[in-house]
Parts: sequence; C-alpha cells; structure tokens
Amino acid sequence: MVVIDAGHGGKDPGTIGDNTGVQEKNIVLPIAVKLGGFIEKKFPSVKVIFTRVTDDFIELKERTRIANDSKAKLFISIHANHKKQEESEKNGFEIYFLNQERFPEAVLVTMKENKLLSFKQSGVDTIDSYIFSSLAQAGYSKFNEYFASNIEVSMLNYSLLATRGTMQAGFWVILGASMPSVLVETGYLSDFNDEKYLSSEKGQNDVAIALLNAFQSYKVIYESQ
Repeated sequence: MVVIDAGHGGKDPGTIGDNTGVQEKNIVLPIAVKLGGFIEKKFPSVKVIFTRVTDDFIELKERTRIANDSKAKLFISIHANHKKQEESEKNGFEIYFLNQERFPEAVLVTMKENKLLSFKQSGVDTIDSYIFSSLAQAGYSKFNEYFASNIEVSMLNYSLLATRGTMQAGFWVILGASMPSVLVETGYLSDFNDEKYLSSEKGQNDVAIALLNAFQSYKVIYESQ
C-alpha cells in the first residue's frame, strides 16, 4: 500500500508562480492523481490511498495519520518550491528524506504507532517498544535514501527538470509517517521555465511517469528485503 500526498490545498495555496500566478496546490494535485492512477494500472495488487483528491485543506498531522492508520508501506508527499527573496535564481527538483537529527522524534512517533510494526511484541514494556521502534526507523532510513536516489535518477531520465539533489530535512510530513517516506519538490514556481513546464499537461505527466518508474525500482528492492 502506498499513500500519495498532494501538498497544501483549500485555504492553503502553497507557493505562487511568479509569472502566471499558478498555485502550488493546483500543480501537485494532478501529479499526485496521475501517479496514483499509473501505479494502480501497472500494479493492480498495490492499493493507493490519497490524502486528498480535491481542493481540500488537510492538516499536516492528518496527512501522516492517514498513512499510519492505513498501515502503508510508502509515503510520497508532492510539492513545488519558490526561492526566498534574498536568494539567487533557482530551478529544478529536490528530494527530501528525514535527517538524522530528528531521528529520536521519529522513534517516539513510531512508538505511538507501535500497532503498525510488523514484528510481534509481548507486553507493553517501554524499553522493548523503544528498541523495536528504533529498529523500524533505522530500516525506514535505509529505504528513504534508496527511494530518494531512485527518484532523482528517474526524474532526470523522464522529465525536463534539472536536479538540485537529494537532501535530508525534518519536515513533519516525513517525520510523522511511520514508514519509508520522501518529500518531492518538483520544481521552482519562481523560475519561468519550471513554472511553465509544471503547469503543462506534459510536465505533470512527465513527473508522474518519473515517480512511477522510481516506485517500480523501489518496489523490487523493498520486496526482496
């Protein structure tokens, strides 16, 4: 099972394109829906859950709750970016996974979501729970980095976007998901070419296909472990 999260929505437009005024929420939703449709078509046995499929505002913690409650095996959060006013021009995609500094917080979240862990546990011993949760997060970390790397390669192969690399970060939307998780910044809406491309049917389709191919590679490795 995979949960696909289209960032922002409703009263939260996300970032705004500098040239056309396109809103991030309206860029990432069609990409998310396309990706989910591609996965369902190619892998009928994989259940896809969306955090939203319409222009609705969903709280950050609700997004990860959806993923945790569904016992998902992967969480993909899709966004678009905008440079800060003081920054020089930026373009291209970025992929984020959880940094080590927030690992202890992630372990505590996983302890609360212990019912999701695939191993058995006797009693409710806190030390056991912490150990099991730490092991789970260590496993997630390995898959996070692998999937992020897959996405970077696939985006370069299937889209017209440049890469700004894979990076570690402490965003709640990846910290709160007790499973392998990544956040994809598909491009910069402050960049004319990125904004134009991501606003187009082709650009959105290309990104969704790139993410599908990354998912396919990830699935093979995940299921072999």
